[in-house]
Amino acid sequence: MINMKILKRVIVVVALMAMIPMQIFAQKQQIKCFRTDYVLEVLEKLKSPNDSVADAARNTIIAMSDEAWMSRDTRMHDALKEAIISYTEKFHAKDFAPFLVAQLGKVCVANDIEDVMRLVENEELADHVIRTVGDIDGSGSYIENYILTHHDDLKYKASLAYGVGKQNVASMEDELVSWLKGADEPTKIEIYKALVVIRSNDKTTSIIKKGAKKLLKSKSTTSRIASLEIITGLEGEKAMPTLYKALKDKSSDVRVVALDHMKPYVNQDVVKNVMKKCKKGDALVDAINWLGDIKDDSQMELIIKQLSSENPKLVKAAIRAIFKIDNADGINAVKPMFGGDYQEIIKESMIAYEGNYRDVMNDVMWVGTPKQRLGALQIVECRPEPGLNERVREQTLHNDKAVKDMAYKVLKLVVVPANANALKTMLENCDDKYVEDVQLAIKAAMQNVPGNVKNDFVSTLKHVKPDKISRYYKVFAYFGTDLCVDKLIDAYHNGPDVFEAKEALLLVENEAYQQRISEVLK
Repeated sequence: MINMKILKRVIVVVALMAMIPMQIFAQKQQIKCFRTDYVLEVLEKLKSPNDSVADAARNTIIAMSDEAWMSRDTRMHDALKEAIISYTEKFHAKDFAPFLVAQLGKVCVANDIEDVMRLVENEELADHVIRTVGDIDGSGSYIENYILTHHDDLKYKASLAYGVGKQNVASMEDELVSWLKGADEPTKIEIYKALVVIRSNDKTTSIIKKGAKKLLKSKSTTSRIASLEIITGLEGEKAMPTLYKALKDKSSDVRVVALDHMKPYVNQDVVKNVMKKCKKGDALVDAINWLGDIKDDSQMELIIKQLSSENPKLVKAAIRAIFKIDNADGINAVKPMFGGDYQEIIKESMIAYEGNYRDVMNDVMWVGTPKQRLGALQIVECRPEPGLNERVREQTLHNDKAVKDMAYKVLKLVVVPANANALKTMLENCDDKYVEDVQLAIKAAMQNVPGNVKNDFVSTLKHVKPDKISRYYKVFAYFGTDLCVDKLIDAYHNGPDVFEAKEALLLVENEAYQQRISEVLK
């Protein structure tokens, strides 16, 4: 069954990409999602010099391949498979061919493997193609047969080893071991990873351990990281001594991988050992980030101390960890930093914050300095919360211009229908420069209420001063009810603010009134 949510996403993205009116596209071109020639049209746009068009094409292919994988719809499967293979064969598409081949791994099934393997003839893509075959469910027997039939002139052993491991082709254990002799490090890594999955005896286990320990001494960061993955996959918790030792590695990437592999075995002894080995500099940064990931607050005093560090990396790690852990003392220590030099990392952390976001933001806007309140409002702009509307409205009365401006700007993001009367008062009393902000706030507050509720709101405006009523014209246009359109037309014919009334009439989106409005404005 087709997942219509994903299909609609495909339609929207492609319509925007092609700059096609949405209604026309939905009516006339939706069926093309299941046609090879249509997919080829999308693929062509990957070469567009316009980055937004190329990105939209890429996102469309991803959405379609996700849908084909989840729904197993044969029409979309066939269209994607045929289009991607033929396009890649014809143009080679160096810049994005690996991306397209990877999509085949999601789309294709065992019966498609021969078609996919046609792309092996392009040597630049061969590794990607074989790796993709390894991702296709049920490809194990094909991979085994391929290895046996090409035994004497076998290429691409790293990718074949990946497939053996992914498909758990146990019969290839001795074959993979034989490949180790003379293999380069990247190939050995894939072989060891596969052998971890399919190993059947102590001899193979010993070979893996010996090889992985050699990789730990490699000059290549990638190889050292792979060795940790192999050793942990082989030994589980018994790999902890190796992981502790890796915390002294000069590469942060290696240290981070070591810390990640410790996560399943975390206890307070592990935490203490990590902190002993990561006492300063970038190693301490990695450790604090890790404490945030595992939500451990046992080192909170140390983390808070880093907020005053002269090392920006440590400060950022501390802020990030504090919000992930959701420690009250830590958050209180960060609050004075809102709006300061570390505003971006605070914003990033608050957007992802899983604790009581509303309480933190209300508190900063209630007692904070102007700079701190401004920082809080900038966060609200990125993570709106209706429960903050009262506090945001209070900031519109603040003496600081920057705070006031930002409060009016985010007002539309936090309002609810219950705020309508308060917004009405604001619209009638605010400075001219904020009128549009309040109009948009009223629009946002009332956008989902029935037409009769909007009309009730309009009916309360009988006593608005004549010099202020024009401020409501755009609100009437946004509401778009019979009563509102009638009031705008009357204002256009009889009111003192004809220009404002005309401007508002042009904003009415309700199609039912378009003909009438056109005749009025002739």
